[in-house]
Parts: sequence; structure tokens; C-alpha cells
Amino acid sequence: MGRFENRNVVVTGGAQGIGRAIVEAFVAEGARVFAADIRADGLEQVRAGAPDRVETFVVDLADFEAAKAMVREAISRMGRIHVLVNCAGMMPDGPVMEVTQETFDNTFAVNARAPLATMQVAAPHMIEHGGGAIVNVTSANAFKNESPESAYNASKAALGALTRSVAHELGHLGIRANCVAPGQTLTPENLAAMADDPAEQRLQREYLRRVPLRRAGTVAEQAAAVLFLASEEASFVTAETIIVDGGEIGGGDWYDPADAPPVPGA
Repeated sequence: MGRFENRNVVVTGGAQGIGRAIVEAFVAEGARVFAADIRADGLEQVRAGAPDRVETFVVDLADFEAAKAMVREAISRMGRIHVLVNCAGMMPDGPVMEVTQETFDNTFAVNARAPLATMQVAAPHMIEHGGGAIVNVTSANAFKNESPESAYNASKAALGALTRSVAHELGHLGIRANCVAPGQTLTPENLAAMADDPAEQRLQREYLRRVPLRRAGTVAEQAAAVLFLASEEASFVTAETIIVDGGEIGGGDWYDPADAPPVPGA
């Protein structure tokens, strides 16, 4: 019997990458999942894998009211929401001095404002039914700078602060709110892009010099952290962020690069 038998879960960004892995992990542990994304084709593929356990909803989360309506639809279809996972995100890049207002606003709309919208609907519902768990997917970039990704970095830092605010304000009402902050993670989409691109393969190998474990993470590893925070195993954990980055942030660097362990395949 899985940890989430008889539990209903909403996952945004569920059509691909880490979000899809989160949907599949919850289903494997017995949950019914309401997966939302802007990509209809990806959602169809996700639902095909477990049509009796996955509901889908196409939504543009940059639209604040649409994000709220999505959660209301999930409650209407499923009756009760036990867990909300905000994984949807966008990652524009470009020099900080060239970031446009449109790029900045869109990035914050999806990465920070949409989670606010979904939590404003899900949390009162959870409180009415005895509580619930919220897990927001931020990024290791919320704790370190990676250029040129200023709007993304800032939006993910904002999401972390927003999550802590929710945890503090609503904890006494039975709401736990936490974050998972992925580091370098190779999604199926990344791997497909790398397959025929030697330059991208080289870039990925070079990146691993920053990571003490000398490899990238997997989507399954990110999903495992999300499920832990959503589960009763984390019943006394709130306002926290688990950084799942292979030690990159905490790992430091070698004084003499010649002492550094080799990167596999380099």
C-alpha cells in the first residue's frame, strides 16, 4: 500500500520533465492526480499511462484567475485535495541589462504569482477539511547566482519566500508548506536535445565539475523529495527547502583544480 492511497493531489507543470515525474511518482504510490499544464499533448501522454488515476486540465498559469479556476475545477472533480504541488515554471535567459518588462513579468507570473493563486484556493479548502501539504518547486538558483538568468533566479527566490510566508501564516490551521530546489537535472527532454548536439554534451560535462557527486540529478530523484515533503513522514516539517543538487551549493571548490576528481566522460 502506497503512502498516498486515498489521497488526491494537484500537480502543475505535469506534462513533462520533473512535473511529469512527480505525477507518475504519486500515481505509483496510490494517489489520484489532477495534472495541469499549458501543453495539451503532454498531458494526454501522461494520462494515457494511468487513465483511471490521472485527470488533466489545460491552463495558462500566467493568467492569475485561470490558475485559481484550475484548482476549483480540481476540487469539483476530485471532491477533496490533500496535496498541492506547484512545479510549472519558465526559464528565460539573457543579460540582466537586456531583460524586458514582458520577460520579467511573464517569468514572475508563472514562477511566483501562479503558485500564489493556486495556494489561495487550495489552502482554504485544505483548512476546511483538516489540513494539507503544499510543495513548491523552486530552484537551486534561488540560493546561488547563475548567469545570465536573472529573472528566473529572482522569481525562484521569491517563490521560496512566499512559501515560508504561507507556512508561517497557516501552520496553526494544519497547512504545511515546503519547497524542493532542484539543481542540475537531466530531464528526458534535455537528454533528447543532447543526443545529437556535441556542444550541449560538452556543456553538461563541464557543469558537472561544480557537483561533488559528479553527475546530474534525475527527475525521479527530484520527485522523491517532493513526495517526502508531501507525506506523513514529513509531518513536522514546514517552511523548509530541500536542495536536491548533488552538493553543488554546499560542496565548495578545489584549491588546486588538479586535485579535483575527474568528470565521467570528460
